[in-house]
Amino acid sequence: MNAVENQVRELVKVELSGANERFPPFHSAHEGWAVILEEVDELKAEVKQVDEYFCFVWTAIKYDWPSAEYIKEVYGRAINAACEAIQVAAMCKKFLEMEAVNGG
Repeated sequence: MNAVENQVRELVKVELSGANERFPPFHSAHEGWAVILEEVDELKAEVKQVDEYFCFVWTAIKYDWPSAEYIKEVYGRAINAACEAIQVAAMCKKFLEMEAVNGG
């Protein structure tokens, strides 16, 4: 994981920059929490899909059925989960920036 950590941190900066261009700073901790919650929920949904499709892979392997389509789904959902995790991290940074400005 350390091989890509710096790149992920850069992607978080890119995501935060884009979000800041589209949306104003959080008006309150409540608003920031709600935005982060939405991103966390989206991340959980993608991780759940990874898990479900990965179970399908194992079932296919056990019964000697083709598994490539399920692996493709795991791959795609894992990419989506990574993007959602980056959004969670970016919104956490946005929250921390708000707190710094407000002396929190």
